[in-house]
Amino acid sequence: MHSIRTISLFSGGGGLDIGFEKAGFDILFATDFNHECCETLKINQGNTLNSNLVVVEEDINNLDLEMLPENVDLIIGGPPCQSFSASGRRAGGAAGQLDKRGLLFKSYCKVVEYVRPKAFLFENVRGILGTNHGEDFKIIKESFEKLGYKVDYRILDAEDYGVPQQRERLFIVGHQGTQDFLFPKPVVGPDSSSKAPYISVKEAIDDISLTEEELQSTKFEGGKYTHLLPLVPPGENYLFFTAKRGYPEPIFAYRSRFSDFLYKANPDKPVKTLIASPGKYTGPLHWDNRYLTVNEYKRIQGFPDSHLFWGDKNAQIRQIGNSVCPKIAYYLALAIKEQIFGCKSNIEYLQPNDVLSFDKRKGEKAKKTKQLHKAVMEREKDTPSETIHICDFESHITPSNLPDEYNNLVARKIDDNNVKITVKTDKSRKKQAVLHLTIFDGVNKERSVGIEVSVFGESEFGVQAMWNAVDAWVKKSSNFYSLIELYGHFTEPHPIFQVDWFQNRSELPIFKFAQHCMNFNHCSVYFDKEHLLSMWGSTFDTNSFVNLEKLLRGYRFDLRSHETNIAIPDGVYMVAYPFTLPYDKQMNFYVHE
Repeated sequence: MHSIRTISLFSGGGGLDIGFEKAGFDILFATDFNHECCETLKINQGNTLNSNLVVVEEDINNLDLEMLPENVDLIIGGPPCQSFSASGRRAGGAAGQLDKRGLLFKSYCKVVEYVRPKAFLFENVRGILGTNHGEDFKIIKESFEKLGYKVDYRILDAEDYGVPQQRERLFIVGHQGTQDFLFPKPVVGPDSSSKAPYISVKEAIDDISLTEEELQSTKFEGGKYTHLLPLVPPGENYLFFTAKRGYPEPIFAYRSRFSDFLYKANPDKPVKTLIASPGKYTGPLHWDNRYLTVNEYKRIQGFPDSHLFWGDKNAQIRQIGNSVCPKIAYYLALAIKEQIFGCKSNIEYLQPNDVLSFDKRKGEKAKKTKQLHKAVMEREKDTPSETIHICDFESHITPSNLPDEYNNLVARKIDDNNVKITVKTDKSRKKQAVLHLTIFDGVNKERSVGIEVSVFGESEFGVQAMWNAVDAWVKKSSNFYSLIELYGHFTEPHPIFQVDWFQNRSELPIFKFAQHCMNFNHCSVYFDKEHLLSMWGSTFDTNSFVNLEKLLRGYRFDLRSHETNIAIPDGVYMVAYPFTLPYDKQMNFYVHE
């Protein structure tokens, strides 16, 4: 048989390409708009990739289709997934096709329509099935079907194919046949015929030697959470420090962070999904309380040691984290080679109705978690923990552009479970607002603390001062670092406090806006820009909305729009949190072009 002529779109660091090359496919052409990725592909020509590979650095929307090879048999690739992924939700909510990046599948379709290959492989994150209530995936599937292809798809987990990582991804195979395309059966794990154990992360990386320079570069140090990592048991994350897990003096609210926050790898198991742009406290972190190296990242993703990545450490990790695992690509390639191109492969297949173990994993984990929380609650009846330790104190709200003498925070204990806080923003004795909220125990909501904050003055900074006073008191009276720990991440809040009431006595628009935000139901949802503009009367209009957004972010409201977060549709805005952000939380303002 002649070589199976293949082109690769959205090639990234070459994960799919390596797997298909290993299975005997001839990848003639690869393209990506990212310079680092293209350089990576070039330096691996004649190594892990075809020596005759043509690499083109170009935005697919501008790709000259006439430059593609003739007589192409197969197209492989997966458009950027941020629009549909959990990491996308960190930025502004998974918008799917509402994000311009979510429309890149249309460019993929155009190439398929132009080339008319016998088949194609389309890869993306699992979340693509659910964005916009399933409408996005329906449109994608129908777009391929209109081109005359039968579409079969399946969620597969990389750990089932010999990768030391739990990594669930959607794979779509389009072909011109009438039979169902069958996906490869797992080669390890409980769903495999051999029942061979999963590859543990220690097994995968334990023989990698680190230089003294690498050891220095992987040190986990500097920052307010750094001291916590040595306390985290292998396989656990920040949840270890929550009341629901029985931590005696909780530091985080339950589910207030993403699961990879302070996540330490268990050496005896596969790790959770690697991400492309990890933060300072993002795992998986090594069980020796350090960051992973690039070579360890490569092994965990299933790349061969010989495959090189171009760029600095962050660029290399970004390419690895965005890649398809070469090992799962290899088995998919064998399945395509046999079923579509008639080349015998010694692999086993899943039947369409087969249910895989990882689909049951979340349910089993939820059951165990529920049992754990129940056990903690029973224990708490005898030895109750304290989320909040009520105390008296006086402090300045800093930093601030207001003189210290007008900026005193006074907290005063009233009785066993109530506190009064007084904030002065200027010399005026006018009462601007009164806020009352309740902070609950992390396990037992019957235990709570009531906080009443009175703001005096006529300054528009009164709202910011009010919330900063609450934040200061929380830090002083508990192990929590900020209000965010009490509320949770805006994409999935699990607040352990509530706003009971807010009495606004100011005519300033900022107070009206603050009152709107304090309704938790108004956070992380889209409102028309006109809704926000109406609070400021004629001061701002649609053309100057960015100026209003900049103003509100100056008051430290986490307000987002399409101009600052591409994942948010045009014409709307979103407020992430019901409170202003603490001063130690970075607040960037960048207008997206």
